[in-house]
Amino acid sequence: MPVIKYKEALNRIFRKPVFVTADLHIEGIPKNYSKKLLYELSKSGRINRIERGKYTCLDDPIAVAAQITRPCYLSLWTAMSIRKLTTQIPFAVEVITSRKRFKKNIDFGGTAIIFHTVSPRMMFGYENIIWKENIRILVAKPEKIIIDAVYTGNIPEDEILQIIKASDTKLLKRYAKLTGSKKTIDKVYELIKKCSPTKR
Repeated sequence: MPVIKYKEALNRIFRKPVFVTADLHIEGIPKNYSKKLLYELSKSGRINRIERGKYTCLDDPIAVAAQITRPCYLSLWTAMSIRKLTTQIPFAVEVITSRKRFKKNIDFGGTAIIFHTVSPRMMFGYENIIWKENIRILVAKPEKIIIDAVYTGNIPEDEILQIIKASDTKLLKRYAKLTGSKKTIDKVYELIKKCSPTKR
């Protein structure tokens, strides 16, 4: 069954940042041919395989990472870099999600994509940003980066303090309370006090 027959359908599918075999079925491509077709296109280099059953035409790991699973958003070192809140160059793309995943880390074109699974109540404090090629990605706000950093323990304290200095302290305190975690709340208040003793 020639690929040319499904050229228009594939072009529509390829406009999606991430697509799966079900997207081919929706476009009328037979189920028994979809997997084979995606395998052949991946093998030829026309599309990139992300992980089992997921593909993309993109090469940018940030754009891809933001679309792999739902719900999710980018945070920690990745969000800090995107928002120019650090001079450090992230070694990986870090994703926050409430969905449990079999694989916590995947490799995409030589870049690690790391998934941090959190409670559903932690899925707040992010916004849409237009990324390369006009792709929308969800990125943590500065105050939520701080919350995620404290919650996961993945960012050095001196880096967190620098972000606090440029953050909205009232919003940060509100975000801390939204977590419902006394440990997180206490640590955030401690860092705010350490950063600026005059703030209460």
